[in-house]
Amino acid sequence: MIEDSSFPASEYLDHRDRVGEEKQLWENNGWSIRGRDADTDYLFWSSPYLIRGLEGGSYRPGNFGLDQTLFVAAPADAPPELHDNDFIAIGWDERDHYDWSEVTVASTPGAVEWTTPHRTYLAAPPTFGIAGSHAGVEADIRIDLDAEPMWFTDPAESLDARANRWWIASGRASGELILPGRSVSIRDAHAVHERHIHLGRTHDPVRLLTGGGVCWYTASGEGLSVALLARPSLGSAWAQVTVGEQTWDVTGDGLSVRTTRTWLDPQTNMLVAQAWDVAIELPEGAGSIELALQAKARAYYTWDFLAEGQTMLYWWLCTGTAEVTQGDARHRVTDLLTEAHLNRTFSVRHDGSRNA
Repeated sequence: MIEDSSFPASEYLDHRDRVGEEKQLWENNGWSIRGRDADTDYLFWSSPYLIRGLEGGSYRPGNFGLDQTLFVAAPADAPPELHDNDFIAIGWDERDHYDWSEVTVASTPGAVEWTTPHRTYLAAPPTFGIAGSHAGVEADIRIDLDAEPMWFTDPAESLDARANRWWIASGRASGELILPGRSVSIRDAHAVHERHIHLGRTHDPVRLLTGGGVCWYTASGEGLSVALLARPSLGSAWAQVTVGEQTWDVTGDGLSVRTTRTWLDPQTNMLVAQAWDVAIELPEGAGSIELALQAKARAYYTWDFLAEGQTMLYWWLCTGTAEVTQGDARHRVTDLLTEAHLNRTFSVRHDGSRNA
């Protein structure tokens, strides 16, 4: 964990006051937490969203906010095979939305706190927090960053210039989740953060996420931490990797992902991945990492707020192994806690105009 951070808390101020009459808004402020409590593996995702759509835009017209909660668990010793498991995924149905005036964003020197009807989300880099109850899951979590955030866009470019601002961060989480009939103790769990802001009319997930969509892969264990994002249709990938006390931001040809097994989901009738090989070449000859990820539970939901179709968001609770090579030293990690996540176009609205 880092003792201090130069990352400004002001990056967590919201942007509702900047939409005007011609701009859409989509922004989140979320954390996924992958951990193990005694004999249970779990994956938890929590995020608030603020959305504004316009007539003729890529989101359905209107202003709304929402909290999203995803929780999926499996026995720690469960075999790495997918099955039709239960899960919690609440937030994107229209009945779960609320007026965005119900979200308050307050700032003090060094900290910004979002308060929704269900949860509070604290950003005080290098410390973050999630508290409150939503979808039957009560959270009380503290997160401490492992390293400074990694940017996917140029931080020097304002939203007026690019209309897109995007970064991730990795950390360690502690606290508790309370669910009906059970509690989950969070101890030194792997936490991965996404903060993404779209202000304008260029963000159209139905068009952007065709083909392979956008894919996330994370892994943690024995001094190793990985958060990797890939856009297969663009041939692009980015990752933040920590080995011991050193962190690298990796891009481009140093990253590759290959699906090695698939599974037919009986609920969605989708053929989905259930195992992957990930190869990472660290910069400047610092070494290489080979990951093998295997899924044992899944969760999913759709984005139905889009004007021209839907995207499917699929999450996998995984385990895995890693081979870490640095110079002549080779280290094998045999019990990685891992996850995978996919967001891709599921359906597109057709009105016949393509063949007109």
